[in-house]
Amino acid sequence: MPDLNFDSHNTLYATHGLHAYAAKCPPQLARYGLRYYSRSGDTVLDPMAGSGTTLVEARLMGRHSRGYDIDPLACLIARVKARGVRDAEVEEVYADIARHAARDVVAMNSPRPPAAVARRAAPPEFTNRDYWFDSEVADALAILAYHIRHRAMSRAVREFFLVAFSSLILSKTSVANARDIIHSRHHYWRHERSPDVLGKFDARVRLMRRQVAEFRDGCAAGARSEMRLGDARRLRLREETIDLVFTSPPYATALDYPRAHFLAVAWLQAALGVSLEDYLTKAADYIGSVRGRLPTEFQLDPRLGRNGTASSVITRLAAASPSQAKRAQRYFSDMDQALGEIARVLKHRRHAIIVVCPSHIRKIAVPTQEVLVELGRGHDLRLKKSYTRTINERRRILPYLQESFGKRMDTEYVLIFQKGR
Repeated sequence: MPDLNFDSHNTLYATHGLHAYAAKCPPQLARYGLRYYSRSGDTVLDPMAGSGTTLVEARLMGRHSRGYDIDPLACLIARVKARGVRDAEVEEVYADIARHAARDVVAMNSPRPPAAVARRAAPPEFTNRDYWFDSEVADALAILAYHIRHRAMSRAVREFFLVAFSSLILSKTSVANARDIIHSRHHYWRHERSPDVLGKFDARVRLMRRQVAEFRDGCAAGARSEMRLGDARRLRLREETIDLVFTSPPYATALDYPRAHFLAVAWLQAALGVSLEDYLTKAADYIGSVRGRLPTEFQLDPRLGRNGTASSVITRLAAASPSQAKRAQRYFSDMDQALGEIARVLKHRRHAIIVVCPSHIRKIAVPTQEVLVELGRGHDLRLKKSYTRTINERRRILPYLQESFGKRMDTEYVLIFQKGR
């Protein structure tokens, strides 16, 4: 069995460290799948692409790639990571942004800021904005966002700067008054000194330029990537057009990505084409979401009733917590739809690699890997191989309360399906 733990490996090479993102798949795992189950020139799909790990590895290995994600910020990050914008374009525009933003910040700190500067420094309105952002930080962010939005540049360059901007907020050392902000349980924390927004942005841009240059140098000639906003349950792809699917879907009752991202999305609403209110409302549609309305009464879904493992787990959950049983059932139903779409677009005899982790809900073991294997059979996806890998405790992001949830799962399953016999 291959060693898929990658404990001592660098996972931040090329553009993999461009922006913080919770629960990322190790790039070496994607590389393993692409190496052994695709060929140069093949088209690889990640229908739940997150921040684009699969797309980056595909370009580095000479595969064309297509990615979809339901989260607009994830799509933005993935596009920038897998695109590899030319550094000369970034350099030319950045000098202009930095100069104008620095001038405005100085003017804003004067006793009587000019009216035009005050307008550029007006931050967006959103709930608890002044709780999460000190006024000086908010002014600088607003000025920076204004100049990124209004200076002339290509879409590729603008999106590069938008990702740099977002990374000021969604990071372990955020300019917001928050800690642990890259997952959905961030909490208030006030800085001893007001963060230097422009200084941090400059450092971030310099680092990102080096990362993108490394990525461009490593890309195989001719490999293309495409990242789109989309739903894995309803893919906008023709039948049997994909040579390999590699994806790491959300876990059951997963991270609440909109809640984790909202402090950055609040500043990027126009760029992402979504209001903060709509973005947070859309959270109920994410696979694995704990949000959204649930049926009043619990009834076992007939489609899942034919799946012995799923029906057993959901029935046991219903006895302990009907609401959790409804959420688990919704998750498995969503994954059943996603597997159906994966099978539809995958070429005959080609492979789909799905990386999943079992979980505990109300101290009841949920063997997600077994459920997906059974669901896959209903879509002519046959399990060819199954490997396990240990999740390195040092790489975890989320805190965990074992007394409340039960034993923490420390094993991921790498499920390798083949379409057809």
